[in-house]
Amino acid sequence: MQIKCAQELQELGIAIFKAAGATPRNAEGVASSLVSANLAGHDSHGVMRIPSYIEDINSGRLDPAAIPKITRETSATAIVDGASTFGQLGARLTAQTAARKARETGLGSAALYRAHHTGRIGEWAELGASQGMITMATAAGAFLHLVAPFGGRGRALGTNPIAWAVPRPGGQPPILLDFATSAAAQGKLMLARAKREPVPQGWILDAEGRPTTNVEDYFSGGALLPIAAHKGYALSVIIELMAVGLSGGDSVAKTECGSCLFITCFDPGAFRPSDMFDESVERIAGRLKAVKPAEGVEEILLPGEPEARAREQRLREGIPLPKSTWEAICAVARNLGVAAG
Repeated sequence: MQIKCAQELQELGIAIFKAAGATPRNAEGVASSLVSANLAGHDSHGVMRIPSYIEDINSGRLDPAAIPKITRETSATAIVDGASTFGQLGARLTAQTAARKARETGLGSAALYRAHHTGRIGEWAELGASQGMITMATAAGAFLHLVAPFGGRGRALGTNPIAWAVPRPGGQPPILLDFATSAAAQGKLMLARAKREPVPQGWILDAEGRPTTNVEDYFSGGALLPIAAHKGYALSVIIELMAVGLSGGDSVAKTECGSCLFITCFDPGAFRPSDMFDESVERIAGRLKAVKPAEGVEEILLPGEPEARAREQRLREGIPLPKSTWEAICAVARNLGVAAG
């Protein structure tokens, strides 16, 4: 395991993406998001993605210099074209636009289409919450199918994650929900593969539709399973209808990037005085934290506390990376003429 500081990883990521043709602004935007995912403890959406992003740039699928733009909007809604560039850039514009419209009208929604991988979806919910908005973010792929429907044995859905973030007063991290509607994100399978570890029972099927814990079975034509059986399957379907259906992401050519987002922001002050809402949030949080932990549990954590604590620890102690991940990043850097330790 390699331990790297966040600044070193961000600087290396920026240098790699610039060498691959990204504008300085694009390179900084995607590198900061990848490192942010590692800091939050979501390594599956962090810098391990750099080699695959470069692969997509080299194949012409990802345009590193393109700029996402708003193509349609009303007073409360907007559509953002991701321009087949880094999905994090389009996602950031989408979240910022939804938050801006919520400030103006009380509620704001924006949808993104034609985007590359959009990274950790919780980042976009956190962005809205940082501006005082309750924020929901959902993501789905128009063309990339990885997950079997409930009762099925073949791929028909994406991992279709969902995130909610509720702001808290006094600069505290938000209450944060962030999970895929599959038993695991595909990035976690990539991480298990990099570590050469089996995955838990109930995550994947092999190519014949049989349950397995061998991660290579997934990469040999298998499928992910939905989380919580029929419940996760149903939620995944709704997410795809919102993210893909409202953005129009399934209307672009299949040779284009197909990631889609749907983000909605709510201004608590449009419903009741903001200070009264803050008091309610803190009462609920306090009630949960006051519950006596079960045997073997140190304390009750609020949703989002694991990410906040991981961020504090990794900023202080560094980010752990599997040796194979670091070697893959260094190999990409060398191929682009970028120095990497």
